[in-house]
Amino acid sequence: MTFDARQTPLLDPVNAALGVQLREQGQGGLVYEQALGARFHDHRGLSTLGSVGVLLDTAVAGTVYAALPSGKRSVAASLTVSSAGPVPVAGTVAVYGRIENLDTEAGIGVASGSLRDEDGTVCAIVSARGVVVDRNFDHGAESGAPELPPVTEPASGEDLRDRLGLDVVQGIALGEIPRGAMAELMGLEVRIVETGAITAVLAPQEWMANSMGTLQGGILLAAADLICGLAAETATDPGEGYRVLDLRTDFVRSPAVTGPDIRLEANVVRVGRRIELVEARIATDDGRLLTRASASVLRM
Repeated sequence: MTFDARQTPLLDPVNAALGVQLREQGQGGLVYEQALGARFHDHRGLSTLGSVGVLLDTAVAGTVYAALPSGKRSVAASLTVSSAGPVPVAGTVAVYGRIENLDTEAGIGVASGSLRDEDGTVCAIVSARGVVVDRNFDHGAESGAPELPPVTEPASGEDLRDRLGLDVVQGIALGEIPRGAMAELMGLEVRIVETGAITAVLAPQEWMANSMGTLQGGILLAAADLICGLAAETATDPGEGYRVLDLRTDFVRSPAVTGPDIRLEANVVRVGRRIELVEARIATDDGRLLTRASASVLRM
């Protein structure tokens, strides 16, 4: 399907805050880029799919929005990302979005994209389903990038692979092991840890906003990636690492950035020799579902 960009993609405050920029808007689709570094690392000092969650949402779900007739608006209903290799710990990465199908009568569209490093190597494949909505889009970032909270927790200098995974995640919950810059940036706090299960909380912040003043889908994808990874880590043995291979997120409701803390739960539903399957739920304090997610995690 030929991509026909009919309206300029909106710049969300979260894009400006994290340095996600539009590189190209051509006939093939949209290309967005982001510079990675220590600010986006987890507790192991690694970049993850969550490190580029906002970039993925902006480039691929944004491609659906840009393909709509002028005046029509869309939001992401779901995002699915599959790892093709590790996300670089530093350097500039780009996502190349492409519209696959647009049904304006039904009010839905599907786009795909690839995350590539500076050498053009594919690190992940992503797809998004967008749905047309009748909402105000007036919470843009034209006034400049929101100020991010400072990050003071670099990754642990310890070789965490030599420790039992459950001990590592419990150490994060107790504050004995740094939770990592990405979790600190997002305000993610691990509260309850058991083998194969964790519970955490996240406080919405103004810089996380999309153009409607609610949490951007990429932030929720990043949160899902973090908690699914930590839940999987609780089942790893000394000497083992892990990487989230596949992550699907379905967005049910959009939490306001001025709203109360949200609750995140992740549970390992199967531990295989190489692959763990994890299910996650992001909800309000009173139990209303915001996002559901499922992940496959490689033990290595």
